[in-house]
Amino acid sequence: MKTKVFAFVILLSITGLLFSCGKMKSGKTDEAKPAVIVKTEQLSDNSSFAMSNGERCTIVADATIDYPVSAGEGVPMDSLQRLFAVYVLESGDSLSLQDAMRQVVSNSMHQYDFMQEPVAKDEADESSDLATLKYATSTRVTPIYNRNGVVTFERVDVVKKNDKVTSVTHRYYNFDVETQTFIDVNRLFREDAVADVCQLLRQQLLNQNNVSGNEQLNDLGYFNVENIMVTRNFYFDDKGVTWSYLPNELAVEAVGEPKISIPYDDLKSSLCDDSIIDRLK
Repeated sequence: MKTKVFAFVILLSITGLLFSCGKMKSGKTDEAKPAVIVKTEQLSDNSSFAMSNGERCTIVADATIDYPVSAGEGVPMDSLQRLFAVYVLESGDSLSLQDAMRQVVSNSMHQYDFMQEPVAKDEADESSDLATLKYATSTRVTPIYNRNGVVTFERVDVVKKNDKVTSVTHRYYNFDVETQTFIDVNRLFREDAVADVCQLLRQQLLNQNNVSGNEQLNDLGYFNVENIMVTRNFYFDDKGVTWSYLPNELAVEAVGEPKISIPYDDLKSSLCDDSIIDRLK
């Protein structure tokens, strides 16, 4: 009888151990599971313009867009896709997702309308040897953080003139997949703590550039650093939050797009109730 009881106790212990290991493995899998599944859409267009000086200009625009198509079981996609179109693709509420993606290329083409109306295709073919100016614009949208119920899309817009890059911008858009909402600064920090986060950004900028004051930053091409803002152009990673500033927003264009990263632990005292950051750490 004692032998049977002992064997039963051993069996229960082994079962409990296996169940515990199973739970641990499942938890890790859930953390690594993508918040959304994406699909890629590729679009392009081109045109030709006659310049006022008689020369010709060709315009080429293309876009490669990763957009959300599904999430966890029971999570609707309509709201998230609408938010994606409004924020990432900069479209109106009335446009469908497909129309919003096509509009990205169309807007790239139309930014050159001020130069002159497009010429007829047969005329463009006849005088193609006179073309001396070429603009190429490209847009790339891809998820760079996609877990813990949060997805961050990075949008990179590049403009080239005669194959030389003249402009590059990086924009970031964060979404809470569980609540189908756009993540703004107020989803991260208390209102009364935003000034403290601004001070962290300023100090980290000084550290990154190995300088001790604003005057030295000014010499490097930065300006108005004392009024640095906590913008919505940020993204998450495993270590913290990184803010990215567009050209001429915090520094002269030659500096490019400054990025300032703040570790999650340094932001802990500034978090609001139910902050998204609590889910990511």
